[in-house]
Amino acid sequence: MTGIVIRVFGRYYTVKQDDVEYISVLRGRIKRTPEMRKFSNPVAVGDVVNFSINRDGLGVIESLVERKNFFSRKDKFKGKEDLIAANLDQVIAVQSFAVPRLNLRFVDRILVRGMSAGIPVVLCMNKLDIADKGDEAYISSYYRDSGLAIIFVSALTGEGIEKFRSMISGARSLLIGSSGVGKSSLLNEVFSGLSVKTAEVSESTGKGRHTTTNVQMEQINSSTELIDTPGVREFGIMHIEPHMLGTYFQDFNEASKKCRFNPCSHDHEPDCEVRRLVDLEEIHPDRYVSYLNILYSLRENIDNMY
Repeated sequence: MTGIVIRVFGRYYTVKQDDVEYISVLRGRIKRTPEMRKFSNPVAVGDVVNFSINRDGLGVIESLVERKNFFSRKDKFKGKEDLIAANLDQVIAVQSFAVPRLNLRFVDRILVRGMSAGIPVVLCMNKLDIADKGDEAYISSYYRDSGLAIIFVSALTGEGIEKFRSMISGARSLLIGSSGVGKSSLLNEVFSGLSVKTAEVSESTGKGRHTTTNVQMEQINSSTELIDTPGVREFGIMHIEPHMLGTYFQDFNEASKKCRFNPCSHDHEPDCEVRRLVDLEEIHPDRYVSYLNILYSLRENIDNMY
């Protein structure tokens, strides 16, 4: 049979086929293929798989149907690639005003990974009801000319929710963000029938408590699917050469054509047009610092390989 993976929990996978769900495991040979050895987990939510049912009623995933794309991050413990989801239409990075603290450097990493995989990325800023004066303007300025779509919403007051609902309609979307930003509250506000668990942000740490424990897909209707993830605080990037990083910063593209060197890392080279525009604040200085942080982490990845 052929089905779609809708949940991953440890070494078990829930595969859905014709509205029936099967708890399944992987056939051992899948893990041993050279292509799959680079992943810490070779099958992800959103994968279409061929599977069989053994005598105990347990599903056995025999093979994967070729993916159109996948979204992953660096597994900091195993040094491999951690698959998060597959066959996506868009990735929605969820952040919040005030609590937990806004982390646009995290969003920049999501944007780079999405662009490298050919997956559109949207920034959803939640908790608009507690935003300070100037917060919206800062974020808009930070991402000017970056190509990143931004929506401002409040799961509490309902502001912007219709726009959010329209954005996800008819698509398979991955929601990713740290605990406490309000992913579950957003889902409950948009689709009240889901009743996704929510939790408050810890007063002692200022960080959210995990309410989603596994990556799982919610089928909203015949054409709309949402993949929710456990809170993610760190996001490592793999498989991007440092000198190519600037190509994923769309706000650098025009300036980079005027740099003396090609490629230019926009870090130390003389007559770098990107750095000149940063000094003039035509490129947001904080966005440039975020770029440098990613650049140095990519260089560190290469150094650790040798």
